[in-house]
Amino acid sequence: MADNKYKIRLGTLQELYDIGKKISLIDGNERATTIRAAQAEKVVEKVLLHCGSILKLLSLDKGNYADLDIALVASAARNIIDSANIYFYVSERGISEEEVKFRYNLQFLNYDKNIKNIFGKLNFSLTSFRRRLIDVENIRNEIKSSNLYLNANNDERSLMLSGKQFIKKPEMKILDSSIESGIYNLLSNSIHSFYIGLSNNSLNKSDIFSSYIDFVMLAIIAVETSVIYTANIIYDYILLRKRLGKKISENERAIIKYLMKADYMYEYLEHQKVFFDSDNLFNILP
Repeated sequence: MADNKYKIRLGTLQELYDIGKKISLIDGNERATTIRAAQAEKVVEKVLLHCGSILKLLSLDKGNYADLDIALVASAARNIIDSANIYFYVSERGISEEEVKFRYNLQFLNYDKNIKNIFGKLNFSLTSFRRRLIDVENIRNEIKSSNLYLNANNDERSLMLSGKQFIKKPEMKILDSSIESGIYNLLSNSIHSFYIGLSNNSLNKSDIFSSYIDFVMLAIIAVETSVIYTANIIYDYILLRKRLGKKISENERAIIKYLMKADYMYEYLEHQKVFFDSDNLFNILP
């Protein structure tokens, strides 16, 4: 098989998860006191919960993967990429406190828009006491009075107040942009019940749903994606929350820093590329 040289590095993800838990809300740490840090700590918690779910899903008794839902693993890994985009957006350094609050207010408007849409479809009251506790108009006024709004053009202003998601994707540079896009698309497609999602959703082979990307390749890519992006988030977080960072030993910092690198992922993808490009039929037979 093409994957014999490379393994699903579950132990590596477990080690990273155990380190990250020490500085997360999962272990009940002191809560953040600034808007930037408060948003970051919730994203870190979310990412680590995803890692924990992946570990539980893949840590099956006696290695029996017959009933493993690999699509949930792919979904969690995809969500970690999404969370990284949000994390580095809300925790960006070098921006003013006004912009930090502005970005939070935009997210709040997006929340309010979505809640109204959900409650409307569920036939919940939109004028209840709980709803009146949310002062959306004050948030709108804060946005309108900010320099970022005042310096924007009319189209941008309209978008800012619309409640639509308004996040400029940060330049994370964790993976090559093309590689990241390809992996994101793979993980996303593997969640759905279309051809890709039915061709690699289990160890059971299908005569009508076959794929170059099998169950093992999907699992390796999902775990490596989780390791790389989680390590990048945790390393930045211990710089942002220096007091919490003291809980991390120098050896653990070195582990995090090492796992931020995508070398194993790139080597694996290159290995698979050579395998798929091979003209030797016998190389692709089981």
